Amino acid sequence: MTCRQLLFALLLLMPGAKAHQALPLDTESPEAAKPLVIATSLTRSSLMINIEQQLRVAYRKLGYQISLAQLPSGRSLSMTNAGMYDGELFRIEAVGAEFPNLLKVPVPLARIELKAFTLAARPLTGDWQHERKLRIGMVRGFRLAMDYPVSGQVVLVTSAQQAVQMLLQDRIDVLLDDEATIRAVLGPEFSRLQMAPEALASAELFHFIHRKHQDLLKPLSDALRQLK
Repeated sequence: MTCRQLLFALLLLMPGAKAHQALPLDTESPEAAKPLVIATSLTRSSLMINIEQQLRVAYRKLGYQISLAQLPSGRSLSMTNAGMYDGELFRIEAVGAEFPNLLKVPVPLARIELKAFTLAARPLTGDWQHERKLRIGMVRGFRLAMDYPVSGQVVLVTSAQQAVQMLLQDRIDVLLDDEATIRAVLGPEFSRLQMAPEALASAELFHFIHRKHQDLLKPLSDALRQLK
């Protein structure tokens, strides 16, 4: 043993001396975070951004970093339920009954309102919900719209962008969706449409995770509550 090694050994034996320990993992560092892929819809609205920010902060506290996969709404649910994605960014509570592998994180993240849109020159009048001749467009997988009772011909589409184009091209008469999504699609051209003033329905929005991550349910709920 060299003199230098002997001196180091003696220092370790002194009271209060201890060997170097690794620093605890920084769970809020992107390099240390474990990745999760969360499915969401194709339209990046203000509502989506708000919920995404809440979830990014909550997951970061638990040592996870999320990335988003934007998919058609109906396909997104089926693929996440099959375990191809780690969760759904947000859905209404009723989704859990139809897709048993999706577990609701029981902290409301926002509230969504279903609205009816028409061309600005053709506002809705009277009891339009019972008018059989109307063609009523909605996005497949948007449960709040699909569960709303109407007598007209329901036209299911893949995305809000497609639904808006069909309305502008006079291929549907009414579009059922939420205001934030339609504003995100049209931007400054939102004035081309007429939005009925009253909400047709409303519901709280929740984050859903796949059953394989059920151990995250409680800590993620706690992290989200701390943000309120």
